[in-house]
Amino acid sequence: MLIKPRRESNPRKLVLSPTKIATYLACPLMYKYMYITKIGRFYYKPKAGHSFGASMHRALQTFHEHGAGETQTVEQLADHLRETWVAIGYESVAEEQESLTEGVKMLEEYYSAPPVPGTVTIFTERQLRQDMGEFVLLGRIDRLDQHTDGTLEIIDYKSGREDVTEDEVRHDLAMSIYQLLTKSQYPNDRVTASILCLRTGVKATVEMTAEELAAVENDVRAVAGEILAISEDTEFEPTEKDICPICDFEKLCIKIRAQNS
Repeated sequence: MLIKPRRESNPRKLVLSPTKIATYLACPLMYKYMYITKIGRFYYKPKAGHSFGASMHRALQTFHEHGAGETQTVEQLADHLRETWVAIGYESVAEEQESLTEGVKMLEEYYSAPPVPGTVTIFTERQLRQDMGEFVLLGRIDRLDQHTDGTLEIIDYKSGREDVTEDEVRHDLAMSIYQLLTKSQYPNDRVTASILCLRTGVKATVEMTAEELAAVENDVRAVAGEILAISEDTEFEPTEKDICPICDFEKLCIKIRAQNS
């Protein structure tokens, strides 16, 4: 019997998202723990803020997928939140119930805001992907609307923020990547991006120029090149950073620093 030689499987391309890039820029060691050695699952602690944000996103996704205010009542929107509620991460039942009540109130305010006439929601909570050669860039967009003049508007919900400026949107890593990905998918359409603060209804919108988007792509490729060079053998000295107090690996890094001192 002829035994065929075993084919070497093609290595999977690096997949980068705004979260992964932001993690690397904040702390390369944290990136290694999360995505190279993948020990994050042993250190991750559920956070109430993450659960609250996920719950709000799911409720709004269901709301818009079922026709939004044209076919849904405010009571139905509140029910969507209760049905998709993520309960982990809260320190007590009382804290959880307080957050749920707050979420319902925020959605009631969201419902009462008048929609832009003629606006159509193209999709909600969809992942866009772009092959960049050595890596794949992806981003999950909360909502994409189309206005009467054909303009596409990326809507990004923020459940924890109360205010936002155009300058903050313009320099937000995720929003820049979302615009880059959307423009690549809809090259002939005008694309804008907005951050919507669910707590207050404040929204800021920007439209990046072709030159700005090209600069974003160059920056992403440069960071990807650095990330591609990381392996399990790559060593990063644990140093104190601003992100340390909210990092799940803080105790591990403190232990390593103590051993190395």
